[in-house]
Amino acid sequence: MTRAILFDLFGTLVPGDTSVQRDEVSRRISAVLGVDAERFAAEVRASRKDRFTGHLGDLPETMRTLAERVGGRPTAAAVDSAVRQRLALTRRQLHPAPGVLAALDALRDKGWRLALVTNCSAEVPLLWRETEFVDRFELAVFSSTLGYAKPDPRAYLAAVVALNLPPTSCAFVGDGASGELSGAAALGLPTVLADTAIADPWADTAGWTGPRVSSLAELDALLDDLVPDGA
Repeated sequence: MTRAILFDLFGTLVPGDTSVQRDEVSRRISAVLGVDAERFAAEVRASRKDRFTGHLGDLPETMRTLAERVGGRPTAAAVDSAVRQRLALTRRQLHPAPGVLAALDALRDKGWRLALVTNCSAEVPLLWRETEFVDRFELAVFSSTLGYAKPDPRAYLAAVVALNLPPTSCAFVGDGASGELSGAAALGLPTVLADTAIADPWADTAGWTGPRVSSLAELDALLDDLVPDGA
C-alpha cells in the first residue's frame, strides 16, 4: 500500500510573517481603503477564523467586508488596490524555506505521496499554481475553499479521502499552530511536529510529547518507522 504525508504550509514549508509584519501590511491596505489603520489591523486579526473558512467570500469581498466593518465605504478601485497589496504579501510569503524543496523531492523519490492541508485565506488558492510547490504535491486542501479549518477533522479527511488511503497510512507534519497536531492525532494520523527555525512563534506545542523533527530532511527515516509500508 502506498503512503502519504499531509503537510501544513505556513511555519512548516514557508516562513510565516510575524504579527508585527502582518499588522504593518494591514495598515498600508487601510490607507487605500480609507479606514482607520489600527481598527482595520485589529479587524483583520479578529476575522482570522472567518477568513480561513471562506465565510467572507472571495478576496475582493473580504477586503470590502473588512473595510465596512470598521466604518468604511470603499470604492471598487480602492478594493482592487487592496486586493493587489494582499496578493503581493502572500506571493512573497509562498517562497519555500531553505532545504524544503530538496526534502520534498527526496520524499517523493522514496515513493511518498505528498498533500497539502493548510489553513489560509482566499489569496493562497489564487496563487498556489505560481509556486514551486504545485508540481510536487498530488493535491492541496485549502481551508478557505473547503469551508473547514484545522483542527476540524473534515480538513484532514478531505485529503485522506481524496488520496484513497486509511488515516494510518497518512502522516501529518506541521508546526503545531491552531491545534493542528492534536487534531491530526485524534484521527489516527501518525503526527510529527516540525520544530524548525521557521515555525510560527505562537504555535502552542509546549504539551506535545509525540515525534518531532528539527529539519524536514529528518522525516524520511522517522516516518519509515511511524508509517510502515503496507500499514
